[in-house]
Amino acid sequence: MLAINTAFMTANLAIKTAKGQVVLKDIDAKSKHSENVLKTIDQMCQEANVNILDLKTVAVVVGPGSFTGLRIGTAIAKALGAVNKDLKFVSISSLSLMAYIASKKNIVSDEFYCVLNALSDLYFVCKFSKDGNKLEEEKMISREEYDKITQKKVALVGDLKFEDLIEIEISGQDLLDYALLLENEKKFVKEQDLLPVYLRLSQAEDMLSKKTKKDC
Repeated sequence: MLAINTAFMTANLAIKTAKGQVVLKDIDAKSKHSENVLKTIDQMCQEANVNILDLKTVAVVVGPGSFTGLRIGTAIAKALGAVNKDLKFVSISSLSLMAYIASKKNIVSDEFYCVLNALSDLYFVCKFSKDGNKLEEEKMISREEYDKITQKKVALVGDLKFEDLIEIEISGQDLLDYALLLENEKKFVKEQDLLPVYLRLSQAEDMLSKKTKKDC
């Protein structure tokens, strides 16, 4: 199993071999994921004494999150699938991963929301049960809608500057544990369905859309 999370500033990578050896790596937020993720995965395979082509499953966080980061993670997974036709894929929602961590660490006792900063006073959110089960579809909301949420809100450390938050961090072990859980539940997806979840247009796409509407 190879698990990849490049959705946020700090990337998490995890490998678990058939013999049970685990290798975990976090790539610092100051590093460029596009330049360092593949290099780090290669180093991890060497450390685990495993050939990357021998991996049975690749789990990747598909978003929402960083546009560039999501493309990097899914592109790596698909590249591995191109050279290993027996590879299985697990698609991980970043908000569901956060909910899993919150539930596992018993920091919520009732229904709650996981929240990510989508910038420009917009927020990616999803509602979960206290056990971390998704109750609604992921969506993007405005600040006004955010302020109307009465349930507890779980966010990443430093991502938002509000006082009503429960902050968590994502570790490589958390990523691996959740990926293995989904693998055991056979939550596999086809390679063509392993797509980034954006929930909003990129800045460039948004500007182009506004320009097109203005010209019309």
